Amino acid sequence: MTAAEVFVVLSGIVLGMVYGRRLARDGWLVVVRRLGRRALLLYASVVLVTVSVLLLSFLGIDVRSVSTPDARATLWFLDPRQMDAGAWRDVLLMRHGPWPFEIVGLYVWLVAAAVPCLIVLRFGGWRVLLAGSWILYFTYRLVPLHITSADFEAVFPTLAWQLLFVHGLAIGYHRDRVAAAAARWPRALPVAAGLASIAFGALALCNPWADGPAWLRWEGISASGFSELYAQYFGLTELGFGRLANLAVGLPIGYVVLTWAWTILRPLERVFVTLGQRSLGAFVLHVYGILLLAHVPHADDLLINTVLQVVLVGAIAALLYERRRWRAAARPPLVTAPQPLAA
Repeated sequence: MTAAEVFVVLSGIVLGMVYGRRLARDGWLVVVRRLGRRALLLYASVVLVTVSVLLLSFLGIDVRSVSTPDARATLWFLDPRQMDAGAWRDVLLMRHGPWPFEIVGLYVWLVAAAVPCLIVLRFGGWRVLLAGSWILYFTYRLVPLHITSADFEAVFPTLAWQLLFVHGLAIGYHRDRVAAAAARWPRALPVAAGLASIAFGALALCNPWADGPAWLRWEGISASGFSELYAQYFGLTELGFGRLANLAVGLPIGYVVLTWAWTILRPLERVFVTLGQRSLGAFVLHVYGILLLAHVPHADDLLINTVLQVVLVGAIAALLYERRRWRAAARPPLVTAPQPLAA
């Protein structure tokens, strides 16, 4: 399980919670307008971040650490003067962009698809929606088709990854019902989920390709055996069944552990809340953070890299928090009309 799966599921949950309630309160027109505005904002972010990286490259800054994985597009990422009309068309169509920002291209399409998903949830129910989502997933597994020509499809194919977003959307839409159902689960189920999470964690430590100290690399499985197991059940691109099972048990267990440990983590509340509430801004800034780290000497050292990443995350959270405070201070105070005193 990686941060990408968690990001997509949680994004769906948040949209389901927010727009399910807004749909009941404000109607379809408001929901369509706000989701359309959100999709346009995400699209503009993808294009502007790509253009900004091209501009940095034009100014002589080495941007190879964040350049697109496409070999042809990498040439004009490293030398934007080679770009022609076709290259700029590809930028506007989100076909190429910095690799750390690729998943936002997927998210543009998922947010646009949220409207028909909400329609199905409202009039057909969650069973119909999830059945359609699984049909699309199995269709991709049988015939790997890409519905766009963007680079992100090579890692996050829409037909496969929509499965996570749609399930999150359904969970958020029926949050109260899901919470009530979870409260009735037998106590043995969370214990089994916890044990399964430990097993998945032990399996991950057997990864022969992992970087880091030797004590984090176990030898419970041979390199060839791990490679075969990973390729068959844990592939990232096609969302292997083992990866889905890991997410299904790991995400709820992570939520429980985070809730239990919140009193310990409370000093970091401002950092977590700021990054969560300003996730798009954090995602934009982390592209330039990766670019910055690539130019720091000895950044490949485990200890130095860890310290640098912690400092970077803290700096991003601080920038976003101060920006929110500045905007709040600049906003004119709300003046209410005086009310006449009762006789």
